[in-house]
Amino acid sequence: MNTIEAQKLVEEKVVSKMPDCAVIEKSTQEHEKCFVFYYQSKDFIKSNDIRDMLVGQGPVIVDKATGNIYETGSAYSTEHYVAAFEACGDPYGEPSPTIIITGWKKGADKVGATKLVKQAAGIGLSEAKNVIDSVLDGNEEMVTLLDLEKIHNVVEQLEALGFNNKQLWSSQC
Repeated sequence: MNTIEAQKLVEEKVVSKMPDCAVIEKSTQEHEKCFVFYYQSKDFIKSNDIRDMLVGQGPVIVDKATGNIYETGSAYSTEHYVAAFEACGDPYGEPSPTIIITGWKKGADKVGATKLVKQAAGIGLSEAKNVIDSVLDGNEEMVTLLDLEKIHNVVEQLEALGFNNKQLWSSQC
């Protein structure tokens, strides 16, 4: 799907319900997995007068792969909605404290990863070792971490230690 096709979908499915509105074409964004469109009253687009502005609507996200449309709101920034969509396919997804370790690379540091999982998850050494051994045996393992604020660092550290992993979001299984 390209930008033109995505914009037509937004105009047909969203903006057509509001005949006094139009897509603000110069504000369109393209991301890896989605397009982002904004719309506003035609009067505001012409005048740029705040008295003509609509409030409360957020960006409209179009999934590049499926053409699905997601109308967001003004509760979060566009960056928040896009980050959630790119991470889990749902602009309303929320980060969870759980990571999934999906595999490993040659030369992976088993001892370092075991220590990191033990500390980050607040589990015993034996349990952390079992998690890493299971991944080394070809299984995927989910681990819930103690601190959601530090999860990004843990994901990066595990990656540096040779383990493929990612944070799960609320709308992922």
